[in-house]
Amino acid sequence: MREGITQLGALRPFDYAAAGAGLARLDCNELALGPTSQEMDGFAQAIRELSLQRYPDMSSQPLREALAKRWQVEPDEILLGNGSVEILGLLMTAFGASTRAGTAQVLFPAPSFPYYEVVARTHGLMPVAVPLDQNFQLDESRFLAAMTRTRPALALFASPNNPTGNRFDPAILERLAQQMAAAFVVDEAYADFGGETMLGRVASIPGLFVLRSLSKIGLAGLRLGALIGARDAIAELDKVRLPWNISSLTAAVACAALGNAKPMDERVREVVRLRRAFESALHEIRELTVYPSDANFVLVRVPTDAGRIFRRLLGEGVLVKDVSQPGLLERCLRISVGTFAENARCVQALRTALESDQAS
Repeated sequence: MREGITQLGALRPFDYAAAGAGLARLDCNELALGPTSQEMDGFAQAIRELSLQRYPDMSSQPLREALAKRWQVEPDEILLGNGSVEILGLLMTAFGASTRAGTAQVLFPAPSFPYYEVVARTHGLMPVAVPLDQNFQLDESRFLAAMTRTRPALALFASPNNPTGNRFDPAILERLAQQMAAAFVVDEAYADFGGETMLGRVASIPGLFVLRSLSKIGLAGLRLGALIGARDAIAELDKVRLPWNISSLTAAVACAALGNAKPMDERVREVVRLRRAFESALHEIRELTVYPSDANFVLVRVPTDAGRIFRRLLGEGVLVKDVSQPGLLERCLRISVGTFAENARCVQALRTALESDQAS
């Protein structure tokens, strides 16, 4: 017990900031635009029809059917989780336990979603971070070499990638997946905003899974993630899923939203339009390096200490994500796409912060 706790000592709790009045929250990659009052009325009606004194339907069959229709797969090819992070834990429990000798290893690109490493370590697995190239893209030969050397039980690739914003070449992902002896997961949490999905390849590539989420397209509060894979593999993974992990409230609201998804899909398209305009405005700040994005956020590199610019932005009422670390993300900030007004406020705050930093 004491040894296990010691091994967690290097991990940090999830980094979040408390909401403040008037603060532009551009740090968590949430959808900038919320449901309409008409949609909220539909959600409320769905909730009123629930029997909250009863446990949820463990199968979540209506919800899986609604998601299957959206993604053009079969309901029994979907495993639901309390957000994508719970599904990561399920995958590591299942595939980590299948390793017969030694510590199972989890392979993923670096930089990428930091919770790949956190969830691996908390499940007793060894993280293997393989560096991306200078353009934040996959070096295919480097990843093939790492797969041959480590023989991972699980590989995780976020495409579009967080925090870099770019998607990976689907052809490279497909070739890597075909070389993988175990589970190969493509995390498509941001796929609605740009890029080619790997969903159509699941049926033809053994061991390929696609991880999706409703969190980034306007329903973050529901905490709903989904894993799509071959039905026999999904059936096996379902054995390690905790009972009643999807609440009745989550299932009811998600079904109501998916039953009339046009408003939600239009908001996603609007965020893409906002992102393009935001990128153009950021490019006009000559001190910034702005990286292309296929997601609902933009990665920028500042010319000086990112932590100092982060604090100056916060002083201007704009909260972004400081992702700076030695290496590829040196002096980098990740900025979620907000409303038109929030984006304009962020651009002005960046100008002010950079000017103040140069003057000091």
